[in-house]
Amino acid sequence: MTKRIWTWIGAALAVVVGVGALAVAGPWRDRGDTGPVRTVVLSMKDYTFNGKNPTLSFQPGERVHFIVSNDEDSRVLHNFRVVGMNVECGPPMIPGEKREVSVTMPRSGEFAYTCCTHPGMGGKLVVTGR
Repeated sequence: MTKRIWTWIGAALAVVVGVGALAVAGPWRDRGDTGPVRTVVLSMKDYTFNGKNPTLSFQPGERVHFIVSNDEDSRVLHNFRVVGMNVECGPPMIPGEKREVSVTMPRSGEFAYTCCTHPGMGGKLVVTGR
């Protein structure tokens, strides 16, 4: 009986070690997500982002956390998307509402960030370097 218990303990330990190794090195883990995260705050007001729809520059592979808020004084609804980065429009944001989106920047390129409901309201994300 004792030999059987030790066999089961050994098998269970092997499974635990194997699962742990997969969790650390599994194919589903994004190896690009190891560096620090840069936070970018965007305020939507007066049909602009941050008052002037700025062009924002990033490095390839940079992890970015956008915090987007509808800061209108009236009942204007806004939205946020990044064209070409799988950041699609969600439901309209009411004044005072915030939305948070995280992305890892691709190798290079220019991408538009926009308000889905107001054509012309938006700017560019430029990814260059390394």
